[in-house]
Amino acid sequence: MSSTTKTTYALVPFIIFGIILITAFFLKYFQPMLPEVLRNWAEHLSIALIVAVVIGLTYEYTSHLFREEILKNLLHESQEQVYQALRAYSVLTPDEVFRLLKEIASQINQTPTLFYPARPEGGEYTFTESMDFFDTLVKMRPKEIVKILGTWIEPKSHKNLKYLASDFIGKYQLAEIAEELRRQAEPVLHLGNLSEEDRGWVLNYIWAYSRCEKPMYKFLGDVMRTTSDHAIEKWILFLPVQMPSVEYVQMINDYLERDTPIADDNLLLVIHSVASLHRAQAVDGVALLKKFPNRFGPHHQEDVERIWRNYMLAPEELKGIFLSA
Repeated sequence: MSSTTKTTYALVPFIIFGIILITAFFLKYFQPMLPEVLRNWAEHLSIALIVAVVIGLTYEYTSHLFREEILKNLLHESQEQVYQALRAYSVLTPDEVFRLLKEIASQINQTPTLFYPARPEGGEYTFTESMDFFDTLVKMRPKEIVKILGTWIEPKSHKNLKYLASDFIGKYQLAEIAEELRRQAEPVLHLGNLSEEDRGWVLNYIWAYSRCEKPMYKFLGDVMRTTSDHAIEKWILFLPVQMPSVEYVQMINDYLERDTPIADDNLLLVIHSVASLHRAQAVDGVALLKKFPNRFGPHHQEDVERIWRNYMLAPEELKGIFLSA
C-alpha cells in the first residue's frame, strides 16, 4: 500500500505539467480563431506555458537526480553504521560476555538477578537495568548461550552462577536445558527444610523449569499448593511483583483458597502481587480480593492502603471488600 502511494505522488508533477502543456497546445491551435484582441495574448500565454513546462521538467529531473544522490549517501552512511555495530557485536561474543558475567557473579556476596525489583530480604541485586543487549544476543546466538549456561548449572557451580543461569533460562524460555534444572532441584526440594544456602537456586531452578512447561507454571503451582514452608511461599509470592503475568493469577487464587492459615507478612505480599497484576491489567485485582473477605481484617487496612497507593492505584477501590469503612 505505501509503495503504491509513493508512486502515485511521484506522478503528480508530471500530470500537472501535462495539463499545462495540453493547455498551451490548445491555445496555440485555437489562436487563429480568436478575436484580434485576444490573439496576441493567447500566443504569448501559450509560449509562456511551453517554456514553463520545459523549465519545470528540467528542474524536476535535476531535483530527482539530486535527491537520488542524497538518498544514496544516506544509505551508505546507514550501511556503514550497521556494519560498525555488527563489528562491535562480533567483538563481544557470547563466550566473552558470559565469561565476564561469570567472573563478576562468582566474586560478589549478593545474588545477581535479571529482574527488578530484587528481593529485599534475599540478598539479591538487579544485575542490569537494560536487557536489550541480552535480548539481541540470545536471539542471535541461542545455541552458544545454551551451551555456556549448561556449564553454569553443573552441581558444583557457584550458587550465584546457578541462580543467574536459571534467570536466563527462565526469562528466555530456553527449554533445551530446562529439564536438567528440574532433575537437580526436585530431589533437594523433596528433602524438605531447605537451607538458606540452597533455597535461592533450588526455587529459581523450579521457576525457570516451570516457565518452559506447557501449561506454564504447572509444577510451580503444585509446589505452591502443597508446601507448608513459609519461606517458600514468600519466595514464590514475590514472582508476580518482578514479572506480572496472567499465569500467576490462578496460583494466587489457589493459595488463598487453602484451608491452612497464612502468615500476615505473606498476606501482605499477596496484596503486593495482586496490585502488581492489577496495574499490569493481568487481572481485576479488586474482584480477586473480593472473593476472600475472610482472609483480611481491619488491622490490615493501613498496610494495604499503603501498598495499593505505592502501585499508583486508588485504595478507595478496596473499600467494602475486606476493610472496614
